[in-house]
Amino acid sequence: MFSLMYETPSSWVQDVEALGTLTLLSDHAHCELKAAATMQALVAKNPTCDSIVRTLPRFAMEELEHFEMVEALLRERGGKLAEQDTSPYADGLHKGSRANRKSLLLDRLILSHIIEARSAERFYLLSEHLQDRELAEFFGSLMPSESAHRIMFLRLAEGLFPAEDVQARTAELRQMEADLISNLPFEARIHSGPKQ
Repeated sequence: MFSLMYETPSSWVQDVEALGTLTLLSDHAHCELKAAATMQALVAKNPTCDSIVRTLPRFAMEELEHFEMVEALLRERGGKLAEQDTSPYADGLHKGSRANRKSLLLDRLILSHIIEARSAERFYLLSEHLQDRELAEFFGSLMPSESAHRIMFLRLAEGLFPAEDVQARTAELRQMEADLISNLPFEARIHSGPKQ
């Protein structure tokens, strides 16, 4: 359903809930900020690419709106935005892609596609399995836009690069992502590994 090569077990949700959802919400807020920053950076670094310049700004604004929603919910529930931690997931993806990439832009678009797909998968699991039904519904409400972002990044790549290059690189990076996330340690974060 999410075009990923590693399927997160539903037990991940119970493990997150056991640690406390305020940590998850703070991490999620930072993920929304990072997503908006990634989109802005892609526009700034590719100003002559019409499809990127015309498409990404409105999606970046949507990510900032999501940040505001998540931060407000966090505050409402008695939490507050924590300091931003480095992300072993994002760092691992970008480090892993450097080894054999032919195009920085192609990899950035495909990695953004994969990150959005993983987020959509985790939101789906949270919406289905959280005992806290209010929070489950909140994550469920974010799934459609997360899925739209996932598709949008892949469409951008397909519009800018030969189809065979996009397909081959997407398969390579999906496998790399699966190997990475399945071996990351568990944390109450959107992009953590399974409980070990």
